[in-house]
Amino acid sequence: MATMEEIVKQADLLGYRGEKREDYLKQEFKLLVERQEKKEEAERQEKKEEAERQAREKKEEAERQEKKEEAERQERKEKKEADRKERLELEKMKLDAEMKLLQAKIEGGIIKNDPDGSGARSSDAGAKHPKLPNFQDGRDDLDIWLTRLERFGPRRNGHHRFVRC
Repeated sequence: MATMEEIVKQADLLGYRGEKREDYLKQEFKLLVERQEKKEEAERQEKKEEAERQAREKKEEAERQEKKEEAERQERKEKKEADRKERLELEKMKLDAEMKLLQAKIEGGIIKNDPDGSGARSSDAGAKHPKLPNFQDGRDDLDIWLTRLERFGPRRNGHHRFVRC
């Protein structure tokens, strides 16, 4: 781009004098100012576009960040729900196992299945007591046999039927 000094030199080289020189200088100066204004306007427009581009990029980044955070929230929510379902399933399996164990105990006679649903334990129901061999005189010691009888004999209300004197 030409400066004022270059424009004056150009007028001298072209041989302009007087009024013609002044008109030429005015016209060239006007063109120089217009070019300068266009350059400044282009720079302003470029800065404006750059600011808009940066604002768009910032907005897009904020949207990407929001989407990322939303996805993370959703993932945490789904994981929490999966953990809850897993805990419930484990609890259900535990309760099923306990139910099967109770059913096996009922079927095995360890627990009486009362109509009232209490499931009261029965120490006599289905339980086998050890059998005491008959006393054989001359072969068995009476004191030992009586001690065994007291230990293995049937009980009622927590007391032995047989009381040693």
